[in-house]
Amino acid sequence: MAENQNTPGRMTPDRYGFSGPAASPLYEPPLQLKRATHLLFRYEADREATLDILPHGVSLPPGPAITQALVQFADSNDTMPYVGTYIFPLCEFEGKPFAFEHFLMVNNDVALASGREFWGDSKKICHSEIRFEANEIFTTCERPRGMPLVATHFRTGQQIGAEELPEIPSGLCLKMIPSAEEGKSLEVHQYVEDAAEVVPITDASGRMEIYRGEGSVMMPYPTDVWPIHRLKPIRMIDAYLIRGDMDFGFGRILKDFNG
Repeated sequence: MAENQNTPGRMTPDRYGFSGPAASPLYEPPLQLKRATHLLFRYEADREATLDILPHGVSLPPGPAITQALVQFADSNDTMPYVGTYIFPLCEFEGKPFAFEHFLMVNNDVALASGREFWGDSKKICHSEIRFEANEIFTTCERPRGMPLVATHFRTGQQIGAEELPEIPSGLCLKMIPSAEEGKSLEVHQYVEDAAEVVPITDASGRMEIYRGEGSVMMPYPTDVWPIHRLKPIRMIDAYLIRGDMDFGFGRILKDFNG
């Protein structure tokens, strides 16, 4: 009888899901974020601190070191409810503009795992809070709870056209997966382009839901455990609110260090 024999398993690779666990995949692209709010802040950061975190071969263009802060949040009734807080210095790689995806904090495992495994976003789990007061939005990103690494404050202003938004370059991810064997080099070491794009939704009058506002980005705890405070704002440049959809689809490998 079969129970008295050494019998091979039947889970073959053709039955694997897109991601692990093989029998119950955590995610499958594209991940869709619908009717979300996107708070975009641009500010100047310290140039030397920015150069310290840009990977080899990625350069900082002349002039002020511009950084994007982005907070995304979606309601629990939408396709992928989550909150994400991101700090991306603007940079160049092989002559093309990018936003280096440096600080990525999310509040659920799907956003965490898809970012780390798929595109190479080195995300961490955090505790997020969104508070509304009249026409103002205040957000916090905490790790651990009670220690806000990044806080933002936005006051909604006038609705504007898409042509008034600044250019938002594609993301550049440093994808690094360690080897299971001691002493071995990285199993995966790549630069990956993450080209997800926000598509604004329209209101009842047919206008895109894009608003200019006043905003601030704060990094109140100078901890070296996650030293994002080194990229704190020197001066704010502008701030926007966009309501829209975003599909997180496949990226593109820009450079494979093991290829």
